[in-house]
Amino acid sequence: MKRFIAVLVVSLLMSSSAVMAKTVIRAATANPPGSLHAAGLEKFKELIEERSNGEMTVQLYLGGQMGSEQENVKQVGSGLLQVAVMASGNVSPFSPKVGLLTLPYIFPDIEDAYTLFRSDFMDEMADDIAKEGNVRPMAWLVGGYRVLTNSKQSITKIEDLQGVKVRVPKVQTMLAAYKSWGIEGHPMAWTEVFNGLQQGVIDGQDNPHLVNVDQKFWEVQKYITDLHYMLWTGPIIVSEVWYKKLPADKQELVKKAAQDAAEYQWQWVADKEAGALAKCQEMGMEFAKLEDEELWIEKAKSIWPQFYDKVGGKEYVDQALSIMNN
Repeated sequence: MKRFIAVLVVSLLMSSSAVMAKTVIRAATANPPGSLHAAGLEKFKELIEERSNGEMTVQLYLGGQMGSEQENVKQVGSGLLQVAVMASGNVSPFSPKVGLLTLPYIFPDIEDAYTLFRSDFMDEMADDIAKEGNVRPMAWLVGGYRVLTNSKQSITKIEDLQGVKVRVPKVQTMLAAYKSWGIEGHPMAWTEVFNGLQQGVIDGQDNPHLVNVDQKFWEVQKYITDLHYMLWTGPIIVSEVWYKKLPADKQELVKKAAQDAAEYQWQWVADKEAGALAKCQEMGMEFAKLEDEELWIEKAKSIWPQFYDKVGGKEYVDQALSIMNN
Protein backbone atom coordinates (compact mmCIF):
# COMPACT_ATOMS: atom_id res chain seq x y z
CA MET A 1 0.00 0.00 0.00
CA LYS A 2 2.92 2.38 0.80
CA ARG A 3 4.37 1.70 -2.65
CA PHE A 4 0.96 2.48 -4.19
CA ILE A 5 0.84 5.82 -2.37
CA ALA A 6 4.41 6.65 -3.41
CA VAL A 7 3.55 5.99 -7.06
CA LEU A 8 0.41 8.11 -6.66
CA VAL A 9 2.40 11.05 -5.27
CA VAL A 10 4.96 10.87 -8.09
CA SER A 11 2.25 10.69 -10.74
CA LEU A 12 0.49 13.69 -9.21
CA LEU A 13 3.67 15.76 -9.32
CA MET A 14 4.39 14.76 -12.91
CA SER A 15 0.87 15.50 -14.08
CA SER A 16 0.22 18.69 -12.12
CA SER A 17 0.70 20.99 -15.10
CA ALA A 18 -1.73 18.89 -17.15
CA VAL A 19 -4.55 19.31 -14.71
CA MET A 20 -4.21 23.02 -13.98
CA ALA A 21 -7.45 23.70 -15.79
CA LYS A 22 -9.38 21.13 -13.77
CA THR A 23 -9.92 20.44 -10.10
CA VAL A 24 -9.06 16.78 -9.51
CA ILE A 25 -10.60 15.28 -6.38
CA ARG A 26 -9.08 12.07 -5.03
CA ALA A 27 -11.69 10.17 -3.01
CA ALA A 28 -11.25 6.89 -1.14
CA THR A 29 -12.91 4.26 1.00
CA ALA A 30 -11.50 1.11 2.54
CA ASN A 31 -14.66 -0.70 1.45
CA PRO A 32 -15.32 -2.49 -1.84
CA PRO A 33 -17.35 -1.56 -4.93
CA GLY A 34 -21.01 -2.29 -4.24
CA SER A 35 -20.70 -1.30 -0.57
CA LEU A 36 -22.81 1.39 1.09
CA HIS A 37 -19.65 3.52 1.31
CA ALA A 38 -18.93 3.18 -2.42
CA ALA A 39 -22.58 3.96 -3.26
CA GLY A 40 -22.23 7.36 -1.59
CA LEU A 41 -18.88 8.15 -3.20
CA GLU A 42 -19.98 7.05 -6.66
CA LYS A 43 -23.04 9.31 -6.47
CA PHE A 44 -20.82 12.16 -5.24
CA LYS A 45 -18.54 11.67 -8.27
CA GLU A 46 -21.50 11.65 -10.65
CA LEU A 47 -22.98 14.84 -9.20
CA ILE A 48 -19.68 16.74 -9.02
CA GLU A 49 -18.73 15.99 -12.61
CA GLU A 50 -22.21 16.68 -13.95
CA ARG A 51 -22.81 19.93 -12.08
CA SER A 52 -19.34 21.35 -12.75
CA ASN A 53 -19.61 20.59 -16.47
CA GLY A 54 -16.40 18.62 -16.25
CA GLU A 55 -14.37 21.35 -14.52
CA MET A 56 -14.11 19.07 -11.46
CA THR A 57 -13.33 15.37 -11.76
CA VAL A 58 -13.29 12.68 -9.08
CA GLN A 59 -10.81 9.81 -9.01
CA LEU A 60 -12.14 6.95 -6.86
CA TYR A 61 -9.92 4.60 -4.83
CA LEU A 62 -12.15 1.82 -3.51
CA GLY A 63 -11.55 -1.39 -1.60
CA GLY A 64 -8.71 -0.18 0.60
CA GLN A 65 -6.41 0.95 -2.22
CA MET A 66 -5.40 3.82 0.06
CA GLY A 67 -5.35 1.78 3.26
CA SER A 68 -7.58 1.56 6.31
CA GLU A 69 -10.31 3.98 7.33
CA GLN A 70 -8.15 5.65 9.98
CA GLU A 71 -5.33 5.97 7.44
CA ASN A 72 -7.82 7.64 5.09
CA VAL A 73 -8.69 10.19 7.80
CA LYS A 74 -5.00 11.04 8.16
CA GLN A 75 -4.58 11.24 4.37
CA VAL A 76 -7.48 13.67 4.05
CA GLY A 77 -6.07 15.72 6.92
CA SER A 78 -2.67 15.91 5.21
CA GLY A 79 -4.13 16.64 1.77
CA LEU A 80 -2.99 13.43 0.05
CA LEU A 81 -6.71 12.73 -0.40
CA GLN A 82 -9.39 15.38 -0.76
CA VAL A 83 -12.38 13.19 0.15
CA ALA A 84 -13.02 9.93 2.00
CA VAL A 85 -15.83 7.96 3.61
CA MET A 86 -15.54 5.89 6.77
CA ALA A 87 -17.50 4.88 9.87
CA SER A 88 -18.01 7.67 12.41
CA GLY A 89 -16.06 5.71 14.98
CA ASN A 90 -12.91 5.96 12.91
CA VAL A 91 -13.12 9.76 12.98
CA SER A 92 -13.72 10.04 16.74
CA PRO A 93 -10.03 9.42 17.68
CA PHE A 94 -9.20 12.59 15.74
CA SER A 95 -12.27 14.55 16.81
CA PRO A 96 -13.95 13.34 20.03
CA LYS A 97 -17.27 15.14 19.42
CA VAL A 98 -18.09 12.57 16.72
CA GLY A 99 -18.43 10.15 19.63
CA LEU A 100 -21.90 11.58 20.23
CA LEU A 101 -23.10 9.59 17.21
CA THR A 102 -21.72 6.38 18.71
CA LEU A 103 -23.50 6.61 22.06
CA PRO A 104 -25.42 3.33 22.24
CA TYR A 105 -29.13 3.63 21.47
CA ILE A 106 -28.94 7.38 20.69
CA PHE A 107 -30.93 6.71 17.50
CA PRO A 108 -33.97 4.63 18.53
CA ASP A 109 -35.37 5.06 15.02
CA ILE A 110 -33.51 5.67 11.76
CA GLU A 111 -35.72 8.72 11.10
CA ASP A 112 -34.10 10.33 14.17
CA ALA A 113 -30.75 10.21 12.39
CA TYR A 114 -32.19 11.74 9.22
CA THR A 115 -33.65 14.59 11.29
CA LEU A 116 -30.36 15.30 13.04
CA PHE A 117 -28.27 15.05 9.88
CA ARG A 118 -30.46 17.60 8.08
CA SER A 119 -30.18 20.11 10.94
CA ASP A 120 -27.85 23.07 11.54
CA PHE A 121 -26.49 21.16 14.53
CA MET A 122 -24.36 19.10 12.14
CA ASP A 123 -22.87 22.24 10.57
CA GLU A 124 -21.73 23.32 14.02
CA MET A 125 -20.27 19.86 14.63
CA ALA A 126 -18.48 20.05 11.28
CA ASP A 127 -16.81 23.32 12.32
CA ASP A 128 -15.59 21.70 15.54
CA ILE A 129 -14.31 18.61 13.72
CA ALA A 130 -12.46 20.79 11.20
CA LYS A 131 -10.65 22.58 14.04
CA GLU A 132 -9.77 19.36 15.84
CA GLY A 133 -8.87 17.05 12.96
CA ASN A 134 -8.30 19.24 9.88
CA VAL A 135 -11.08 17.34 8.09
CA ARG A 136 -14.61 18.62 7.49
CA PRO A 137 -17.73 16.44 7.23
CA MET A 138 -19.84 17.56 4.29
CA ALA A 139 -22.68 15.10 4.88
CA TRP A 140 -23.44 11.89 6.75
CA LEU A 141 -24.17 8.45 5.37
CA VAL A 142 -26.39 5.91 7.11
CA GLY A 143 -25.88 2.18 6.80
CA GLY A 144 -28.50 0.43 8.89
CA TYR A 145 -28.26 -0.79 12.47
CA ARG A 146 -25.25 -2.82 13.53
CA VAL A 147 -26.19 -6.42 14.28
CA LEU A 148 -24.04 -8.92 16.14
CA THR A 149 -22.72 -11.98 14.34
CA ASN A 150 -20.76 -14.85 15.83
CA SER A 151 -19.64 -18.41 15.17
CA LYS A 152 -20.30 -19.98 18.59
CA GLN A 153 -23.99 -19.90 19.45
CA SER A 154 -27.30 -18.13 19.01
CA ILE A 155 -27.39 -15.10 21.31
CA THR A 156 -30.86 -14.15 22.52
CA LYS A 157 -30.07 -13.17 26.14
CA ILE A 158 -27.28 -11.21 27.74
CA GLU A 159 -25.90 -14.34 29.41
CA ASP A 160 -25.42 -15.92 25.98
CA LEU A 161 -22.86 -13.21 25.19
CA GLN A 162 -20.57 -14.18 28.04
CA GLY A 163 -17.37 -15.87 26.83
CA VAL A 164 -17.83 -14.78 23.22
CA LYS A 165 -14.82 -12.88 21.81
CA VAL A 166 -16.27 -9.97 19.84
CA ARG A 167 -14.27 -7.63 17.65
CA VAL A 168 -15.17 -4.05 18.47
CA PRO A 169 -13.72 -0.99 16.68
CA LYS A 170 -11.25 1.01 18.76
CA VAL A 171 -14.08 3.33 19.75
CA GLN A 172 -14.43 3.96 23.46
CA THR A 173 -18.23 4.21 23.53
CA MET A 174 -18.56 0.89 21.72
CA LEU A 175 -16.00 -0.84 23.95
CA ALA A 176 -17.79 0.54 27.00
CA ALA A 177 -21.15 -0.76 25.74
CA TYR A 178 -19.79 -4.29 25.51
CA LYS A 179 -18.20 -3.95 28.92
CA SER A 180 -21.59 -2.94 30.33
CA TRP A 181 -22.91 -6.22 28.92
CA GLY A 182 -20.21 -8.19 30.74
CA ILE A 183 -17.44 -8.79 28.19
CA GLU A 184 -14.28 -7.06 27.02
CA GLY A 185 -14.39 -6.16 23.34
CA HIS A 186 -11.38 -6.96 21.18
CA PRO A 187 -10.20 -3.89 19.21
CA MET A 188 -9.00 -4.84 15.75
CA ALA A 189 -8.46 -2.99 12.47
CA TRP A 190 -11.30 -3.53 10.02
CA THR A 191 -8.95 -4.94 7.39
CA GLU A 192 -7.97 -7.74 9.81
CA VAL A 193 -11.45 -8.81 10.89
CA PHE A 194 -12.22 -11.51 8.31
CA ASN A 195 -8.91 -13.28 8.92
CA GLY A 196 -9.40 -12.93 12.67
CA LEU A 197 -12.79 -14.64 12.41
CA GLN A 198 -11.43 -17.30 10.08
CA GLN A 199 -8.52 -18.11 12.39
CA GLY A 200 -10.59 -18.06 15.59
CA VAL A 201 -8.77 -15.08 17.09
CA ILE A 202 -12.23 -13.61 17.55
CA ASP A 203 -15.68 -15.23 17.50
CA GLY A 204 -17.84 -12.36 16.34
CA GLN A 205 -18.26 -8.76 15.19
CA ASP A 206 -21.04 -6.25 14.68
CA ASN A 207 -22.01 -4.43 11.49
CA PRO A 208 -25.12 -3.75 9.38
CA HIS A 209 -26.50 -6.53 7.19
CA LEU A 210 -25.18 -4.79 4.08
CA VAL A 211 -21.62 -4.87 5.37
CA ASN A 212 -22.01 -8.51 6.37
CA VAL A 213 -23.01 -9.27 2.78
CA ASP A 214 -20.16 -7.18 1.33
CA GLN A 215 -17.68 -9.17 3.40
CA LYS A 216 -19.37 -12.57 2.88
CA PHE A 217 -19.27 -13.16 6.61
CA TRP A 218 -21.41 -16.29 6.21
CA GLU A 219 -18.14 -18.00 5.31
CA VAL A 220 -16.91 -17.51 8.89
CA GLN A 221 -20.07 -16.71 10.92
CA LYS A 222 -23.20 -18.71 11.69
CA TYR A 223 -25.43 -16.60 13.94
CA ILE A 224 -26.95 -13.11 13.70
CA THR A 225 -28.48 -11.25 16.66
CA ASP A 226 -30.67 -8.19 16.05
CA LEU A 227 -28.73 -6.11 18.57
CA HIS A 228 -29.94 -2.75 17.20
CA TYR A 229 -27.78 -0.78 19.65
CA MET A 230 -26.04 1.45 17.16
CA LEU A 231 -26.90 2.88 13.79
CA TRP A 232 -24.01 2.78 11.35
CA THR A 233 -23.19 6.35 10.41
CA GLY A 234 -20.25 7.71 8.49
CA PRO A 235 -19.22 11.12 7.17
CA ILE A 236 -18.19 12.19 3.72
CA ILE A 237 -15.13 14.17 4.84
CA VAL A 238 -13.06 16.66 2.89
CA SER A 239 -9.62 18.12 3.52
CA GLU A 240 -10.22 21.36 5.39
CA VAL A 241 -7.17 23.11 3.90
CA TRP A 242 -8.10 22.04 0.37
CA TYR A 243 -11.75 22.99 0.85
CA LYS A 244 -10.95 26.47 2.15
CA LYS A 245 -8.79 27.15 -0.91
CA LEU A 246 -11.65 26.44 -3.30
CA PRO A 247 -13.63 29.39 -4.74
CA ALA A 248 -16.93 29.95 -2.97
CA ASP A 249 -18.97 28.54 -5.85
CA LYS A 250 -16.97 25.31 -5.86
CA GLN A 251 -17.20 25.03 -2.07
CA GLU A 252 -20.98 25.20 -2.39
CA LEU A 253 -20.95 22.69 -5.25
CA VAL A 254 -18.91 20.19 -3.20
CA LYS A 255 -21.14 20.61 -0.15
CA LYS A 256 -24.39 20.27 -2.07
CA ALA A 257 -23.11 17.26 -4.03
CA ALA A 258 -22.12 15.54 -0.79
CA GLN A 259 -25.49 16.24 0.83
CA ASP A 260 -27.43 15.04 -2.20
CA ALA A 261 -25.20 11.95 -2.44
CA ALA A 262 -25.99 11.21 1.21
CA GLU A 263 -29.75 11.50 0.66
CA TYR A 264 -29.41 9.17 -2.31
CA GLN A 265 -27.38 6.72 -0.22
CA TRP A 266 -29.98 6.70 2.58
CA GLN A 267 -32.61 5.47 0.15
CA TRP A 268 -30.14 3.06 -1.46
CA VAL A 269 -29.55 1.47 1.94
CA ALA A 270 -33.26 1.36 2.81
CA ASP A 271 -33.99 -0.43 -0.47
CA LYS A 272 -31.27 -3.03 0.05
CA GLU A 273 -31.31 -3.69 3.80
CA ALA A 274 -34.05 -6.34 3.91
CA GLY A 275 -32.54 -8.11 0.94
CA ALA A 276 -29.15 -8.18 2.66
CA LEU A 277 -30.55 -10.02 5.67
CA ALA A 278 -32.32 -12.45 3.35
CA LYS A 279 -29.04 -13.09 1.54
CA CYS A 280 -27.25 -13.88 4.81
CA GLN A 281 -30.01 -16.31 5.74
CA GLU A 282 -29.97 -17.85 2.29
CA MET A 283 -26.27 -18.53 2.79
CA GLY A 284 -26.95 -20.39 6.03
CA MET A 285 -26.83 -17.77 8.78
CA GLU A 286 -29.45 -17.96 11.54
CA PHE A 287 -31.24 -14.77 12.67
CA ALA A 288 -32.56 -14.19 16.20
CA LYS A 289 -34.00 -11.31 18.22
CA LEU A 290 -33.17 -10.45 21.82
CA GLU A 291 -35.55 -11.72 24.47
CA ASP A 292 -34.28 -9.24 27.10
CA GLU A 293 -33.61 -6.16 24.98
CA GLU A 294 -34.65 -3.72 27.72
CA LEU A 295 -31.78 -5.02 29.87
CA TRP A 296 -29.25 -4.42 27.07
CA ILE A 297 -30.62 -0.89 26.61
CA GLU A 298 -30.55 -0.10 30.32
CA LYS A 299 -26.97 -1.29 30.76
CA ALA A 300 -25.64 0.39 27.62
CA LYS A 301 -27.26 3.77 28.28
CA SER A 302 -25.81 3.73 31.80
CA ILE A 303 -22.39 4.49 30.25
CA TRP A 304 -23.48 7.80 28.71
CA PRO A 305 -22.37 9.97 31.69
CA GLN A 306 -18.82 8.61 31.28
CA PHE A 307 -18.62 10.26 27.86
CA TYR A 308 -20.47 13.56 28.22
CA ASP A 309 -17.27 15.59 28.68
CA LYS A 310 -15.58 13.87 25.72
CA VAL A 311 -18.41 14.40 23.24
CA GLY A 312 -19.15 18.04 24.07
CA GLY A 313 -20.99 17.89 27.37
CA LYS A 314 -24.40 16.77 28.56
CA GLU A 315 -26.05 19.94 27.22
CA TYR A 316 -24.60 19.17 23.78
CA VAL A 317 -26.05 15.67 23.88
CA ASP A 318 -29.38 17.02 25.15
CA GLN A 319 -29.41 19.53 22.28
CA ALA A 320 -29.08 16.71 19.75
CA LEU A 321 -31.80 14.71 21.51
CA SER A 322 -34.10 17.74 21.53
CA ILE A 323 -33.70 18.19 17.76
CA MET A 324 -34.61 14.56 17.17
CA ASN A 325 -37.56 14.60 19.55
CA ASN A 326 -39.20 17.75 18.18
